[in-house]
Amino acid sequence: MKLIAGAVLMSVASLAVAQSATIRGGGATLPAVGYGLDVSTRQVVPANGSMLWAYSQISGNKPTTYCQTGSGTGKKILAGNDPSVANVNAACSATAVPTGFGATGLAQPHFIGSDSPLSSSDYTAYTSGHSSGQPVQIPAVAGAIAVAFKKTGVTSLKLTETQVCKIFSGQIKTWNDAGLAGAGIPSGTTGNITIVSRADGSGTSFAFSNHLSAKCGATSIGGNNTATAFKTDQSYATAAAAYIPSYAASVTASGNPAVVSAVAATEGSIGYAEAANAVSSNVRFASVSNDAAPSTFINPSNFGGPLAVAVTYDKAIGAVDSNGRPTIAALPLTTQCVALVDPANYAKPASGYPILAVSYLLGNSSGNGADLSAVQGVLFSPYNTTVRNNTVTIGAGAGTGLAFLTNADMTQAKINGCVVN
Repeated sequence: MKLIAGAVLMSVASLAVAQSATIRGGGATLPAVGYGLDVSTRQVVPANGSMLWAYSQISGNKPTTYCQTGSGTGKKILAGNDPSVANVNAACSATAVPTGFGATGLAQPHFIGSDSPLSSSDYTAYTSGHSSGQPVQIPAVAGAIAVAFKKTGVTSLKLTETQVCKIFSGQIKTWNDAGLAGAGIPSGTTGNITIVSRADGSGTSFAFSNHLSAKCGATSIGGNNTATAFKTDQSYATAAAAYIPSYAASVTASGNPAVVSAVAATEGSIGYAEAANAVSSNVRFASVSNDAAPSTFINPSNFGGPLAVAVTYDKAIGAVDSNGRPTIAALPLTTQCVALVDPANYAKPASGYPILAVSYLLGNSSGNGADLSAVQGVLFSPYNTTVRNNTVTIGAGAGTGLAFLTNADMTQAKINGCVVN
């Protein structure tokens, strides 16, 4: 890791050699229920049946912890180029946005989770924080994004994709708006809608705005032309900048659990969060129809895959185009160790629940020291048959809205070839 003082750099090098008793990770909140099950605190010690618990049960593997910092902070910690903002050794606090993974004496994290894949700027930040080596990125799981709500008297909500577009673009501002006809709202219901969104850098926001910019966008890109100014971004303030001023009211919160809590505490609110967080909190969430089957409303917790994905290598997310859609940029790599699922491939699913995210595990190609085999194992864990068979928080029947992915390229041998020292 590239640090200012040579003496510090020497101490970092020596730290990387020491073997860790616990494998430390963190980042995305979207898959945290699947990775660790208990998400009542920011620092998750994986409970029975979760993916990281199943990994730790394999003979010779170590225990892990996972801090829910959000994808944006997780990538900053991986980059390591600004320790004053976030670093692996800072506390995994229970309030606000944690700035670290709660480790002690680590030069870099063992792994992170992110629902927004590496962007060109993320890659630049990484290379400025590392004197050698490259990031490794592996698509790990898919998750449904729920539209959570709280309104007295409304016990169920059925939304079309057009209604979702109009709500989050501020065209539907009240619970008695004629545009909500057919949503199951009892007659006589009134009041403003308060939009609840993420305040931090969020892969959930990236995936949600990936859907909005595609589905609500121009007909020329296959959208319904309802709200054409959404931009795909991990900052919701950027993604919905054209629409936020027109909301009747709005609230922001950091992390999926906090968004769900804000919805539960705010009368008349509608927000977006990972389905697993909505399920575990008992907040109400809408069933949403896919335009491919507009009369069928789908509960997001029922999404369970597995989801087959195609990957492209040595690519990152570039700037958005004129339609707010993310472009794909080439990286100066030929390692095939940064695997990317094109966001266009899941922006508008042809069937099933329509608002999805793909979450990644990321690590370092170098500097893993004595923890090398542990990092290799953790990054492969979503594809490890033993881990999958012992994970009950991800997949069909789990009720968390999380699914494993399938891709024939993701083998232990491939990951071992990318995480090399």
